[in-house]
Amino acid sequence: MDIELLAPVGSWEALVAAIQSGADAVYLGGKLFSARQYATNFDEEELKRAVEYSHIRGVKVFVTVNTLVSNEELNQLGKYIAFLYNIDVDAIIVQDLGVAKLVRDLFSDFELHASTQMSVHNLEGAKLLEEMGFKRVVLAREMSKEEIALVKKNTKIDLEVFVHGALCISYSGQCLMSSMIGGRSGNRGRCAQPCRKSYDLIDMTTGKKITHNFGDYLLSPRDLNTLEDIHKILDTGVKSLKIEGRMKRPEYVAAVVGAYRKAIDQYISNKKKPKIDEKTLKEVKQMFNRRFTKGYILGEKGRNLMSFSKPSNRGIKLGKVLDYDKRKRRVKIKLEEELSKGDGLEIWAKKGDNPGTIVEYILKGGIKTDIGRAGDIVEINFKHVVSKDCLVYKTSDMRLLKKLRETYERKDKNIPIYGEFKCLLDKKIELSLWDDIGNVVCEKGEAKAEKALKRPLTKERIYEQISKLGNTPYELKKLDIQLDEEVVIPIGEMNGLRRKAIEKMNALRKNHNHRKNINSENFYGGMESWLEDKEKENKKQVRLSVSVNNINQLKAVLGLNIGRIYYNDFDTIEKALSLVEDYSIPLFPSFSRITEDKELKIIKEKFKSLRVQGVLVSNLGVLNIMKKLEDIYMITDFSFNVFNNGAVKYLKEINVKEVTLSIELTLKEIKEIIEKSYIPCEVIIHGNLPLMISKYCPVSTVLKNDKNSCGACERNKFGLKDPLGVVFPMMRDNNCKVQILNAQKLCLIEHMKELMDLGLSSFRINFTDEGSKEIEDTINAYIEEMQNIIEGNKRSKDLKSFIKKMKEKGLTKGHFFRGVM
Repeated sequence: MDIELLAPVGSWEALVAAIQSGADAVYLGGKLFSARQYATNFDEEELKRAVEYSHIRGVKVFVTVNTLVSNEELNQLGKYIAFLYNIDVDAIIVQDLGVAKLVRDLFSDFELHASTQMSVHNLEGAKLLEEMGFKRVVLAREMSKEEIALVKKNTKIDLEVFVHGALCISYSGQCLMSSMIGGRSGNRGRCAQPCRKSYDLIDMTTGKKITHNFGDYLLSPRDLNTLEDIHKILDTGVKSLKIEGRMKRPEYVAAVVGAYRKAIDQYISNKKKPKIDEKTLKEVKQMFNRRFTKGYILGEKGRNLMSFSKPSNRGIKLGKVLDYDKRKRRVKIKLEEELSKGDGLEIWAKKGDNPGTIVEYILKGGIKTDIGRAGDIVEINFKHVVSKDCLVYKTSDMRLLKKLRETYERKDKNIPIYGEFKCLLDKKIELSLWDDIGNVVCEKGEAKAEKALKRPLTKERIYEQISKLGNTPYELKKLDIQLDEEVVIPIGEMNGLRRKAIEKMNALRKNHNHRKNINSENFYGGMESWLEDKEKENKKQVRLSVSVNNINQLKAVLGLNIGRIYYNDFDTIEKALSLVEDYSIPLFPSFSRITEDKELKIIKEKFKSLRVQGVLVSNLGVLNIMKKLEDIYMITDFSFNVFNNGAVKYLKEINVKEVTLSIELTLKEIKEIIEKSYIPCEVIIHGNLPLMISKYCPVSTVLKNDKNSCGACERNKFGLKDPLGVVFPMMRDNNCKVQILNAQKLCLIEHMKELMDLGLSSFRINFTDEGSKEIEDTINAYIEEMQNIIEGNKRSKDLKSFIKKMKEKGLTKGHFFRGVM
């Protein structure tokens, strides 16, 4: 079976560990454009060496180019991709549609993989990527095995799924929380992991904290582990099993890759549930875990996904504190697992932080020892005062780490090769070698075979010399030997011949894709013309658009001087359309960023009878449905993360008429896009911006003992309060996906002149749960300010009052002036 085990690599040592432990392919990042900017990553020389090392050993290399890229960075990106192409990288993993467009146009035979950051979570999205030329899609972690099987059955695109490692609580590619809070963008590879912080659940009507006994980390997921049920995932027909962990140590990579290698090999042999021994399971757990979950892919949800009590590695439970000696600073523990000198410990305090230490000595019965066994009562050094009955965890195991290092430091892969050796009288010796993938090398020696005066050469001696491959990754499986009787050659000649043949074999295996090098300078100069629009559109009159969530909000905006309405409640779309019939305002249905296949079926069916001018498209799946309909004006939402003109070009090719630009762009970056834009662009200028969208609901999970917990968000408003006291409101989409909103409203009313001067065609106000009065006041304020700018008028008293109120409530200017890292 063609199954790929794909391993994470964040350093050279991790690369070696992955390959020697059985990975079929590795994914890694360079110093540029990689979504793990805090990993060690590889410079250009290291990348070249990594590809050569991997290819010689029959392992593919995928490089992550999976961040959003600005126009300003596209030249550098093009040069970087040319470098990756020339060093024979097998594929690149991308998030940005502009990056994909650049690769398709300028490197047409470079294999493209769609990153999980592209948020592909339905069949239609996968179909569209296949049509766009992607070879592979990394599906959203939120998809079940049944949904994955549906995609496999109906597409030819290769499917890759995560099977082990850290999880994001938000759909990947749709999280702006790190970005908005601290300017560190997950879409740019610098996520600060706000999901691992502590939060209180707040009833926003009363302002009170909702008490519960789950723990403080309401957004912190457990780590995914599907090892014992990997057969269920493989039965879906996926191509690649992906392990998360580019920031993990090489020993972690060795342990996890080795465990999944065993499980996959068992599946290939017997197509049944693999039998994983307890030792392997414990080693995987010891290396890193926040507790394990089988994840959405295998049907787990709610509290079974979450690590409420601790957001970081917990290791393996070692025992309980029996006593603490303050004078000697020693803790007494009854061991449930083996403990060695050099191991790392953490003791879970009843309050405050959980202190840890490295074990310097072990006392058993007052005598020093290097090892304590399960059942022993021992004393160890511990400078922090801890209480009786506190739980003790072993967070690192020195002996296990040493064992794992030996598995990849002291061996190399045994790649089978075969050969033929000719040693004929008065002729130069010849050696041919070949491998299982069609590489063949032939090498002739300098010396000729001579008549032996004493001890003639034997076939056994020839085989012994040619099979000396100890410092290479090869193993000689068979050697055919043609040998004349009574001849001899110097042994050094045979050794030299073998070395040269192996060097040639290495050279062939390095160049796996047989590409012709690209002159990066030739293509480099053409980037500006690639970005420029050939036919500029005439500047149109600016429009104010509004997004509303229900019929009441819709009624509040009708009759106001707005250019377009986006309507988010598809269940009541018919009623909404009937309400706007008497107004000259186009109403565009809009959809959740996450629309699963069952929802897409409903959308398809309804659109057979709906009569609308256009739609606000939220994801690739909705786009694929809408582009097949006639005379539909499509505008993509901010969820497409349009960050450069390459993305605009790509969307125009799919008949998109207008784009909403990324919320993470600065005014300067927006201006650069507008100047080269192929189609009109819209920006969001006001509203509680959505920071996360999640399949997990903190409310129903925390209120699990309440029979009416599911649906509680319809009756009350809830929020999450962070350690600084900031409350982030939550709201539910119609499809029960939870959105966490920014605590402060985006409000750019004081900067409308700067925005209007950019040449934008449309400005959008996003309403969430605002009432009719606030909606009307907000729209009128922006209309007045835009009219003031056009006519050169001063602000009225009412407008100044509106701005003052906004500032008193607290507002944000987003990234328009500060940008993101």
